[in-house]
Amino acid sequence: MAADPAAFTGLYRDFLADARESWQVLREGVQAGQVESVRAKAHYLKSSSLVLGAPVVARYAAMLEESAIQHESEKFGSLLAEVEKALQDVQAELTKRLGAGVIPADETAA
Repeated sequence: MAADPAAFTGLYRDFLADARESWQVLREGVQAGQVESVRAKAHYLKSSSLVLGAPVVARYAAMLEESAIQHESEKFGSLLAEVEKALQDVQAELTKRLGAGVIPADETAA
């Protein structure tokens, strides 16, 4: 079975768009002190990142999820910043490998 670069580009573009939306929801949840929202969205981002091969994003999302479970909201800000940086790094690597077409049309969230 031959690899289809256009399909990979579309898959990762969708992942990046969804991850940015997740990051935005996380940011809003952190700002509003919505611990359960943070936990749920961090879990979602962790899972999708693992499936699509973004282990650093998944690691920081897992740490954010665990902080929410433990009600350690003082850690949210720094972990959210790490998630954002990891997403930027993933986008840069995907752009290098797949080209600019992998970048979602709306880049405002991350």
